Amino acid sequence: MSLIKVKLKRFFTGGDARSKRAKKNVIVSVFTKIISIGISFLIVPITLNYIGKIEYGIWMTISSIIAWFAFFDIGLGNGLRNKLSEELARGNLEKARTYISSSIFILGVISLGLLILFIILSPFIPWNEVFNTQKVSSTVLYRSVGVVFFFFCVGFVVKILSSILQAMQRHAINDIMGLIAQIYSLLFIYILVKTSSSDSGSLFYLCLIYGSNTALIFLIGNFLFFRKSLSHLKPKFKYVNIRESLPLLKLGGWFFINQIMYMIVAKSALIVVIQLFGPEEVTVYNLSLRYMSFISIFFMIALTPYLTAFTEAYVKGEYDWIKKTIKSLFYIWLLGVLASIFLIIAQPYFFSVWTKGQVEVPKTLVIVMALSGLLSMLGSVFTLFLNGIGKIKLQFYFLVFQVIMYFPLIYLFYKLQFGLSSILLPMIFFQAIGIALFFTQYKLIITNKAKDIWAR
Repeated sequence: MSLIKVKLKRFFTGGDARSKRAKKNVIVSVFTKIISIGISFLIVPITLNYIGKIEYGIWMTISSIIAWFAFFDIGLGNGLRNKLSEELARGNLEKARTYISSSIFILGVISLGLLILFIILSPFIPWNEVFNTQKVSSTVLYRSVGVVFFFFCVGFVVKILSSILQAMQRHAINDIMGLIAQIYSLLFIYILVKTSSSDSGSLFYLCLIYGSNTALIFLIGNFLFFRKSLSHLKPKFKYVNIRESLPLLKLGGWFFINQIMYMIVAKSALIVVIQLFGPEEVTVYNLSLRYMSFISIFFMIALTPYLTAFTEAYVKGEYDWIKKTIKSLFYIWLLGVLASIFLIIAQPYFFSVWTKGQVEVPKTLVIVMALSGLLSMLGSVFTLFLNGIGKIKLQFYFLVFQVIMYFPLIYLFYKLQFGLSSILLPMIFFQAIGIALFFTQYKLIITNKAKDIWAR
């Protein structure tokens, strides 16, 4: 027992400063994420009991549609994270402050433009057709989407704090703020259930709660951090300089294009499900996704702190550290394989307790989702490194190929009667190819043999 204690202590306290910082972030993030998952366990049955499968499916589709607009930041969040990390590593606080101020200004202009555009166009959108239902009135749908979009526009600007904290390798703070947002949702949903009657109007209040949580927490976070610990980076209008921020826009532009391609392939699933199978099946698909995503959530906790660490190590030419870290992350992925097998076995018992028999999830769907999740996690090890050092053009060409092939393949599997698995089977095909491509690119870069597209 003492030997295990010594080894654990050595693991968490040993290594260079960068590794120690990453491990501390992982520990705090794991703790906060466990609590967050526990809260999500409570929220799902409470919400399902209150509004039912159809409106729950509509809510999940609304959140999926709104998520598309997050990428109208033209990649500025990711561009800022990478460039800010580089400037902080060099100790250039003046350039860092210019990057932050300019990014907030640009996002503010985009956010205002999106809000005005939504106000003009939304009354003409046939919302019942969009959500493939007549059981909820068009007025309720219009108001529900509207309130979520408003808070999205607020969060669009204030969530730049997330990129700043990541650039400073303070990822755990992001997770703590996410946990606070979860607690906010649980508290107000509980109050809603206890004080309101269940009718179609309840969908609006649900959207009000879920839509506002992140925006309000990050708005408060901006106020507190820029007043205290980040006061040396506090944005001001006099630091706004679009010309000096062109490196952000250039790198961010590539991230933006890649994100749009990724969204088309990965984040349109709920929209496809609601159109092919109806809103009730959105609930089945989403709950199975949530169930199997528990593993990927913890895996990404281990992964994310290394994003800016890879940037720093690559700038300093510390390739041995990068190779050692990639190997360690692969071993963590193997633990994810074992955890996935356990979740597949436990699936029937879990859902009977979690949803109280309201939702039946096919085991086949869970197995296919587990395989897709594992492949996605393995690919993320290499794409995280490549994103951290700004080598993303190969990803762009591969994502273009995915976009062209994804929907025809979904339709093929749908016609072959693979059910909800039709959404995931094309993803598995792409993920397997992506792993081979990006592992090869990683090896070429780390051995200084990358040329042409492999080096960009």
